[in-house]
Amino acid sequence: MCFPLPDRAKPSRSSHRTGSAVHSTQRFWFNSIRHDETALPPPSGPSSGVCFLKYRTVTHLVVFKVERSEAIEGLPSTAVEASTVLNSLLSSDEICSYDAVVLVQQRGLHASDLRNLSPESSDLPRFLSSSSSSRTFQYLVNDDASSLLPSRGRNVAEECQSRLVQYSPGDAGIVLDHDLKHVINLELPALTESGAARKEEMQEQEQALADELSWLSKAFPNHLVVYSGVPVSALKARASSSILTAANDDLPEGGILKRYQLLTPGLISALLVVFFVLIPVLFVGINSLAGIQSPVKMDIPKGFNAQEKKNQ
Repeated sequence: MCFPLPDRAKPSRSSHRTGSAVHSTQRFWFNSIRHDETALPPPSGPSSGVCFLKYRTVTHLVVFKVERSEAIEGLPSTAVEASTVLNSLLSSDEICSYDAVVLVQQRGLHASDLRNLSPESSDLPRFLSSSSSSRTFQYLVNDDASSLLPSRGRNVAEECQSRLVQYSPGDAGIVLDHDLKHVINLELPALTESGAARKEEMQEQEQALADELSWLSKAFPNHLVVYSGVPVSALKARASSSILTAANDDLPEGGILKRYQLLTPGLISALLVVFFVLIPVLFVGINSLAGIQSPVKMDIPKGFNAQEKKNQ
């Protein structure tokens, strides 16, 4: 979901901040919302935008908007892939006008995680409830979930000549300069609990995200945030692929004889037995069979008359 954040006073030129990060899940929400300073103290900036994406193999995208954003208005209504929506958003002419593009990912986030957050305990539902208009994208196909946002972040940083920063919650020594454009990759810890423990875990992670967005809104009043989720299965598949790739990289270069030890001592011994024992025995047997002659057939004597023999 993408939404603007209320204006805040800019901090000093160089800002030091402990890092915090986020992940997302299996559906897509884009939301552009104007927030009142009294209604929602944390984040701010009427020209800021925040996008919450959640995706799975087949996903759903809802676009919420109050203030006009050409990038969000131009999102394709017939999109069937998550990459199509992200390409439209992050490759628009508007993207380089932001002070910062914040890309947030969270592994294992479910559609119900955000729904279960209460406005009393979380700032995120207040963001969502303040939206007044929406667009919906149904059944978006999720491509390479685990690398979708990071790869788009590198492209945006290169195109807009922005500083690319990546950090996670608890990272210290993060320095951000509000006079420079930034592309910030945030990664929240994965959601692994279930039941009541999961709800509590989600509240903690959401509050960490809200605090981070609140701080970033002070450093970069005009910014866009994309919040996405990565299915656990996607990361497992990617990890398996990386393991297989690493294993293949360890193989020596060259033909099959260089890659694998085919002529082992056991195999050589077996070949010697075959050539010097079994094959000679086979030849001897064949020659013996060929030397056996069939019995001589009894020829009928000359002058023998079967009719005369019968008459006798």
